[in-house]
Amino acid sequence: MKYIIKNKIISFGGSSTVTDDQGNDLFFVKGKVFTFTRKKQVLSLDKQLLYQVRNKFFTLFLPKVYLLDAEGNEILKIKKRSFFSLRQNFDIVTPDGTPHAYSIDGDMIGRHYDILDNGIPVAHVRRNFNLVKDSFWLETDMTENAAFFIAFVIALDNYYDKLREENN
Repeated sequence: MKYIIKNKIISFGGSSTVTDDQGNDLFFVKGKVFTFTRKKQVLSLDKQLLYQVRNKFFTLFLPKVYLLDAEGNEILKIKKRSFFSLRQNFDIVTPDGTPHAYSIDGDMIGRHYDILDNGIPVAHVRRNFNLVKDSFWLETDMTENAAFFIAFVIALDNYYDKLREENN
């Protein structure tokens, strides 16, 4: 199934809509207005909180993004694999620092990503660049994990927003 995540053109907190390729709403992403960590919530259609995504407040070199459950407990930390890497690859670790089964491998320009489960692709993400807003396409057959993978996409968006913010 294909999921389309579009950042809203006018949004103070960085909210997004998640639709299928027919334009039907599937999930909502609600951004917080006054936060230094770009906190965002992944919500079901009935507005139930599924996941939260937030950046680390202060980073020295590369931003780190945290994935939290609905209660606010840290589930995973997503960080770029290497500072000097030409590819956009991300490691995913648990709160105690052990590597998770999932990882994200991207191309050189950060346009195409594969979400891997123990090295096997389970989802593909395409990042669309636009002057006004970013959008992402997520394709996966694992529909039961759709909200989880959407949280990964929001984490990638937060990562690049934070990187862009630090370089301006």
